[in-house]
Amino acid sequence: MRKISKIYIHHSVLPRDQSIVEIRKIHLARGFSDVGYHFIIDGKGEILKARPIERIGAHVRGDNLNSVGICICGNFEEQQPFISQLEGLKKLILSLYEKFGKLQIFGHKDYSKASTLCPGRYLYQLLPEIRSNLTKLCE
Repeated sequence: MRKISKIYIHHSVLPRDQSIVEIRKIHLARGFSDVGYHFIIDGKGEILKARPIERIGAHVRGDNLNSVGICICGNFEEQQPFISQLEGLKKLILSLYEKFGKLQIFGHKDYSKASTLCPGRYLYQLLPEIRSNLTKLCE
């Protein structure tokens, strides 16, 4: 098993009802071997497994080796994530904490070499609160 120390949060930029099949097609067309993310949280807040966690992701060019990629379906530059999506994210992160210990949580745009708005302003502004709430739950 690879050593995981970070989680990167992404948004799909596409409609919330897009499927993992559609994301896979887009990533394969871009030359990826599969979906670049390890997990996808759909518009209902359901957690979908994408790339096996044992495999290095393809979600943050230059920082995939020790990270897990989580994509939430939607364009969070234009809309707020649903509560169900945030609950799914919290549940997923807690399960990753149980497996790997406390992990650092970043938005894709936090990576210094990334030139992106991902995970979108409305989701990105919630990350400090998400981190804080998870810290309290894990104490």
